[in-house]
Amino acid sequence: MVAADNTDQLCQRCRRTAGAELNGPPRVPGDFWDHQAMAPAFSDRNMGALIAAYRHHPGHVSRITQDRMASWLGISQAQLSRYETGENPIDRIDRLRHFARVLGVPGDRLWFDRVGIPSQAGPDGGAPPDVLGAAWDASSIARSVEETARNDLAISRRAALSGAAAVAMGPALVEPLQRWLHPLQPLSRWSSSAAISEEELAALQHVADGLRGWGGRGGYGLARKAVLGQLEELAERLSRAPASPTTERAFFIGAELSKVAASMSWDAGMHDAAQRYYVLGVRMAKAGRNDPFAALCLAAMARQMFDLGRSEDGLELVQLAQYGTRRTATPTLRALLQTREAWAYAQLGQVQEFHRAVGQAQDSFARRRTDSDPWWLDSFDEAEMEGVIGARMRDLAKHDPSQAPKAEHHIRRALSLRDPSRVRNRAFDVIGLARTKMVAGEPEEACALIQQVLPKAAGLASGRVVRKLQDFAKEAELHRDLAVVRDTREAIRGLRTA
Repeated sequence: MVAADNTDQLCQRCRRTAGAELNGPPRVPGDFWDHQAMAPAFSDRNMGALIAAYRHHPGHVSRITQDRMASWLGISQAQLSRYETGENPIDRIDRLRHFARVLGVPGDRLWFDRVGIPSQAGPDGGAPPDVLGAAWDASSIARSVEETARNDLAISRRAALSGAAAVAMGPALVEPLQRWLHPLQPLSRWSSSAAISEEELAALQHVADGLRGWGGRGGYGLARKAVLGQLEELAERLSRAPASPTTERAFFIGAELSKVAASMSWDAGMHDAAQRYYVLGVRMAKAGRNDPFAALCLAAMARQMFDLGRSEDGLELVQLAQYGTRRTATPTLRALLQTREAWAYAQLGQVQEFHRAVGQAQDSFARRRTDSDPWWLDSFDEAEMEGVIGARMRDLAKHDPSQAPKAEHHIRRALSLRDPSRVRNRAFDVIGLARTKMVAGEPEEACALIQQVLPKAAGLASGRVVRKLQDFAKEAELHRDLAVVRDTREAIRGLRTA
């Protein structure tokens, strides 16, 4: 009861409780979480809804505003608003754990640590290093790479694959990467160890050149461990190296290896690990003073987002890469980024924007000079550009069937230009052509193409190739009454993923 001489609306005990809430959430009774206001959030396994329900719980002494809750959680009010409305789902395991810990959610209520979103935990049960939140100075970047590679080398294949769902999305992914646009932070401390010599640098480059070709092989296994082992060793050396031109060039070698590790992880279906290494590739390239290669890593990460159905996130990453290299990109790099932009528009069904981006890509590609391009753009040749445009027109054909013949034209041209040694790329082309035939209502021709590629797919040990075949099998379900379709789908089911 409020005393007669108390002009406040709260009694002294309640006022003390409310004051404590300014610094953190109040203690709540055990039955707090059993209230009917909390039930829908727990049922939907939705942390954003849980935070909103917590704020509006009738058991609180005073109203909990979004500003106060945001300060407890260490985020902005705008971020909290997007979480609560569901505009930005909270998918990252480290954020889920942090929010639950701050609010004091009982352990037996945590769906994501039991049967929900799994974590890619190391031997000690902890989450992998946070590569998005680390500082952007050279020594911090080197330590982040070293810790991440060591953590991934320590976990088993089973543990790694069980954590493949926990990827950062939306502003949680894009906003930290925007720091790439800022100048590299000056080093407050720098090692007095000997600089990396030209001989040591040449040896590092020789090893990286040998490992680079492994990016198209099976996603896990010894090849990936070899890349991670070399990356860890290089990062450990960089953490002790003083600032010098050879140190910067060694950071660029680390960026190369990070991108290879990302590609192998993605091939194996480990999207969270792939995302970490793409981010590390951006950071290592920044420390190596090579913004165009950082843009290439962002473009690869965007492609991963497209694969996950996150078109808007992919588009933001591409636009970030375009802005960051607006003065330094060669025509070939511009063309590559413009095809990635078109990729997003195709998935979004934005026909006019798609054709505008494709036209810009073709104009940029026509102005390229191969003698001015770095070696890491060699793979983006005319065959690759035609294949990407054709596959994206196939995506667009789902919204506009008139695009199917155009898609077939570009994919067939890609196949005619593609080097026969690029077996995996040719497999993607043939699968893309088959999927185009399926969209065009020609299931027999589509299955005939898939039957051609199945023997090669079995020998590639590529998870991405198998997953593209599985996509074909799903799209072919509409014609499952045809014997050839049933046989082809059964053959695809017989393939083992990487």
